[in-house]
Amino acid sequence: MQTKTKTSITHLFIYALTFLLVWEWLRPIPVITATGQMEVFIWFTLFSAVLVYFRMPAFITAPLVFGGSLFGLHLIFGEGSFLSREGGGATIQQFAGELTVNVSAILSGNFADLSDFFRTFLLFMLLALISYLLYFWVLHTRKVFFFLFSTIVYITILDTFTVVDASQAIVRVVVIGFFILTLLHMLNVQDEERAIGRRRGTFISPAWMYTLIIVVSTAVAAGFLLPKPEPQWADPVPALERFAGVEGLTGGGSGSGSGSVRRVGYGENDERLGGGFVQDDGPVFQAVTDRESYWRGESKATYTGQGWESEPGYVESELVFGDGIDYRMFQEAAGIEEAEVEIEMAEEADFSLLFYPGQLQDVLDVQGETDDGSFGLSELQFYTDVANGRFQARTTTDETVRFDSYTLAFEDAVFPVEALRGAPDEDPEEITERYLQLPDELPERVGELAADIASEYDNRYDTAVAVEQYFNQNDFEYQTTDVPVPEEGQDYVDQFLFETQVGYCDNYSTSMVVMLRTLDIPARWVKGFTSGEEVEELEDGRSVYEVANSNAHSWVEVYFPEVGWVPFEPTQGFTNYADFEEESVDVDIDTDLPDQEAPDPEIPEPDGDFDELLEEGADGGPSGDELDDSGEEGAPVFSLKSLLISIPMLIVVMVLYQKQNVLQNYYFMFRYRFFGSDKSFEHAYERLLWMLQTEGLPRRGGETLREYAKRVDMALSSQAMMKLTNSYERIYYGGRTPEGEWQRRRRDWEEIMRSLRA
Repeated sequence: MQTKTKTSITHLFIYALTFLLVWEWLRPIPVITATGQMEVFIWFTLFSAVLVYFRMPAFITAPLVFGGSLFGLHLIFGEGSFLSREGGGATIQQFAGELTVNVSAILSGNFADLSDFFRTFLLFMLLALISYLLYFWVLHTRKVFFFLFSTIVYITILDTFTVVDASQAIVRVVVIGFFILTLLHMLNVQDEERAIGRRRGTFISPAWMYTLIIVVSTAVAAGFLLPKPEPQWADPVPALERFAGVEGLTGGGSGSGSGSVRRVGYGENDERLGGGFVQDDGPVFQAVTDRESYWRGESKATYTGQGWESEPGYVESELVFGDGIDYRMFQEAAGIEEAEVEIEMAEEADFSLLFYPGQLQDVLDVQGETDDGSFGLSELQFYTDVANGRFQARTTTDETVRFDSYTLAFEDAVFPVEALRGAPDEDPEEITERYLQLPDELPERVGELAADIASEYDNRYDTAVAVEQYFNQNDFEYQTTDVPVPEEGQDYVDQFLFETQVGYCDNYSTSMVVMLRTLDIPARWVKGFTSGEEVEELEDGRSVYEVANSNAHSWVEVYFPEVGWVPFEPTQGFTNYADFEEESVDVDIDTDLPDQEAPDPEIPEPDGDFDELLEEGADGGPSGDELDDSGEEGAPVFSLKSLLISIPMLIVVMVLYQKQNVLQNYYFMFRYRFFGSDKSFEHAYERLLWMLQTEGLPRRGGETLREYAKRVDMALSSQAMMKLTNSYERIYYGGRTPEGEWQRRRRDWEEIMRSLRA
């Protein structure tokens, strides 16, 4: 072991290469975490490495590292000049104020309570410590293999389990590793040469360097150019997930059905779809409204074969809509209802865009905050993404805002089915250019399947409904875990339709949009949240809905000329809250006929003792074994004719018996849809309990209705049963009248019945 480390050009070169390895550790952090401004951390790491390399005394190095960390904290969290009292002075005061609190949290083991400011300071200290340890390992002990091996493992794990693409990083790491190992060996040779007196100073052998460069260049070129065989072993990721007890929780990354362990919620990047996710019931916002509806965030139009991209086109707007802004959801053929909604964002939610139902009309009130403090409606400038329907705002000083609450005016549409069926096929050019786009590599069988589904229909509405229902009528399964990610070059929709048939809303909605586009029907992919859970019913007829991260959802909008954009819901277990109005049929009833009372039928009394008529072979008629198949006496009971008639009847009876649950499902769906009323609510709920029991979801002994409803919703991927149960308990136990309850909960009841039927 070296007792004294000499510095030379070779040492500097080796240490610079080691810094590049540290850089490879930092590169993926913005992709897999919410960390930003990585350039600050990289420059701090370089600053620490320089201090360590020149081996300055600790009483100089420590204050400089601490000062560098405060300067980095100021760049990330502070404002103004670092040398001013309002700038750097405020950062130092903030550090002093948070030090005691965060140190106490660390000592008590409450690491989740650490502030972002102090977490960042700890990361700076960790980077400085790594710089020192690498100097010791690489230049003092000359043992870099462990760090190099750890870097390769780190890169490959991120490539396998996250969205990070490490195909270039692994090449860089291997090349850097070759140079470091070779130069370290050269240092050992130099020491041996000096020990035997052959050479006195340091040197770099040109032959070594030329050989190293040629070998590394040849290896890299061969790796890129030579053909690569297919994987020779089965994917180990599923087995590792099962062993670790997290089967199916990968998602979103590259590779064969693997990616990062994602948490469900509203995200910005949809370029790489696929993979499962972990449920998260953390609240996002509460909405006070008089109707259930989806909460729209934005739409996207460009399908790449792996996911969705968008090119936003923001324009300034007076509140939301001003002169020259044309982002209309509905047109004249759609019936319009005006309404308002109040939204209060959760404290942990951090969104700079508005979530809205239907057609957003106006922002009536808004409260929020920036880094400088709170703001009001008069201090905002709204911007409308006229391409994708995204609405966000900035302050008059051009600062990004975080919404705390807002009140919206919007229009909700009623879509006449006859108008949808009769909509013309001529679409505006700007619609077809944007919403018929498909990748050139889309497999032909996707379009062939869509054409087969639509072959029986001659209008856009029935075709869209047929594609929407295709997933419910076939062997598709809604699942949020163990969902594969397409392999390189494999189309996301093609994999779902023809290989896996397992997925969640992104799979269903993307597939429907792509299939409709192959039929020259403009459609777009929409993302936002479902209606959420009703947590309170207000006296004015409105309700409070709580929307959580687990309500993040995507659906489909289809364009109909003269009507506008109409939402469709292809995902199993989810309800489309759009109002489709069927044209009523008037029946002409002749009211001029006089009322006539039907006479009561006269039932003759049987002569003699009635019990005697039931006795076998009683007088008054022949016994059963005295009749043939035509009613004549003396014929055998089991003739060939009776047998031929009985077999089909027996088969029909068996089929009816086997399908009795399905038939009952259709019967009760029809009965309560057309003849249900407020008085029917209790009976419909009790009938639903019976149907669930016959379908294999019985209520357990000692299980409350709420516990049972929660279990049913989990099994059916729904929230409808809990809503029905809350209403039932208010009526049955709370003594409330059922007025309006059936109309309010009919869709929830039908949603569960459809899930059982599927």
